[in-house]
Amino acid sequence: MNILILILVLAATALLSLIGGVLLVLGRGRFVRKVQKWGPAIAFVVLAYAVFGDIIPEVLEELPAMEMISFIIVGFIACAMLGLFMGRYHHHSDIHHHGKHAETHGDEIKNKTQAYTMLAVDSVHAVADGIVLGTSFLAGTATGIPTCLATIAHEIPQEVGDFAIMQKAKIKTRKIIIYQALSSLIIVPAGIVAYLVGEQLLGGLPTVLSIVAGFLLYVALGELSCTVQMVRGK
Repeated sequence: MNILILILVLAATALLSLIGGVLLVLGRGRFVRKVQKWGPAIAFVVLAYAVFGDIIPEVLEELPAMEMISFIIVGFIACAMLGLFMGRYHHHSDIHHHGKHAETHGDEIKNKTQAYTMLAVDSVHAVADGIVLGTSFLAGTATGIPTCLATIAHEIPQEVGDFAIMQKAKIKTRKIIIYQALSSLIIVPAGIVAYLVGEQLLGGLPTVLSIVAGFLLYVALGELSCTVQMVRGK
C-alpha cells in the first residue's frame, strides 16, 4: 500500500473523529444530540462488521479456528486491561454523560490541569488506535477501510464528551480544538510505525489481526452496552 495513501487515510480518520466535538463547542447542539443518540449503535454495527465481516474471514484463511479464538481472547483481555489502566471504561460512549454535557466526569474534572491529564490519556488511546489501524492495513484496504470507519464511529461520541469536559474546565474554544486535533493526530505516526514494523513481520500477521479483532470486539461490546442503556432510558 502506498504510504502516502495510508497517511491520508489516518489523518482523515483522526480529523473526522472530531466532528461532534467541534460542533459542540461551536454551539451546534442539534447534530450533537443526534450523535449522542445514535453514535453508540452505529459504532457497534460498524465495529461488528469490521470484526466478523473482514478480519475474522481474513484470519481463518491462515489460522485454525481455535488458535484464532485464543488470540482474539488475548486481544479482548488486553483491551480490557488497557481500559482499566486508563481509568475509564468507555465513559466517552455513555449516552448519559454526553447528554448532560458529561456532567459526571465534568464534576470529577474541576480544573485545567485535570483536563489536560485527561487529554494525555486520550493521546495514549490515540496511539492504541493508530497501532490497530496500521496493522489492519497490512491485510489490505478491504480490511483497513472498515476498521477506519469503525474507529471514526467509535471516536465521534468520545470526542463529544471530551470536548464538553474541556469546555467545562473553562479552556478557550480555540485551544480545545487545537489540543484535541493534535491529540487525535497521534494516530498518524502510530499507524505508520505499526504498518512499517508489521511489514517486516508478515508471517505473524494472522496472529496480530486476531488480537486486533479482540480489541475491536471489546470496544463493540462497550458500544452495545451504551446502546442498551439508551434504549432502557427512554
